[in-house]
Amino acid sequence: MIELTIFTPTYNRAYILPQLFDSLLAQTNKNFEWLIVDDGSSDNTKNLIEDFKSKADFKIIYICQENQGKHVAINTALSHIKTAYFATVDSDDFLQKNGIEIVEKKIPSITQENKIIGIASPINILNNTARNKKDIDRDIAVTTNELKFKYGYEGELTLIFKTDLAKKFEYPIFKGEKFMLESVVFDRMDSDYKFLYINASIVNAEYREDGLTAQGKKLLLNNPQGSALAYKQKMNNSKIPLNHRKIFAKNYWDYESLNNKSFVSKLNNIQSLQLKLHMIGYFIKRILDKK
Repeated sequence: MIELTIFTPTYNRAYILPQLFDSLLAQTNKNFEWLIVDDGSSDNTKNLIEDFKSKADFKIIYICQENQGKHVAINTALSHIKTAYFATVDSDDFLQKNGIEIVEKKIPSITQENKIIGIASPINILNNTARNKKDIDRDIAVTTNELKFKYGYEGELTLIFKTDLAKKFEYPIFKGEKFMLESVVFDRMDSDYKFLYINASIVNAEYREDGLTAQGKKLLLNNPQGSALAYKQKMNNSKIPLNHRKIFAKNYWDYESLNNKSFVSKLNNIQSLQLKLHMIGYFIKRILDKK
């Protein structure tokens, strides 16, 4: 019985998808199926997937939706995944030859752990050492925020989820917005669950100029409601160090201000009195500096 789905959201990536497909063909363990959610591609993705199906020795499921953004593609995947576990592997990434084998060996260690929502594996980024930090040399149960703020981990992760638990955490959708930081969901998961971080990479990646990460600030500005929500959650998370929450509060204020001009309303969304006073002091200083 197949326990694992490899889920790939994609948008106009027909030129790079064969690399991921070839890595799936090369797996030492074929106990998986591949789900592709095409977010309204205008290239030849659909025909390419049909070609993949004719060559694959594993099941391929293809779903095409209207272009709505990666976070909506994830919601779509959640409604279709039938296996007990799934891993999100982006269209410009590819698996190490023994990637599925590593996952299958680790799954039994979390099966009976009710407070573990999945496995976190560091992505091996081939062409950018600054994004390839693996500072943790052992397996540990942590939240995503603990990884960053307690252990100082700065790399990217492949997350292998328990499907039934992940289905509790769909992404909110704002009309007209097609991007949302994945931390919106991860921060909510952190309230109740941890991940088993493993000191083993299952996915390789290369930093690309057309990737979501490279588009950074522009994406946040073009999708201000989702951006404000992400930073609102982080600034109000008391488990995150205060110095970081001060930065998140300023980010929240900037993105929220694009749709909400009320000073009082924005201030009321800051739960910490200390943060409220910090932001009031910040704006008083800005006013004085202009004089």
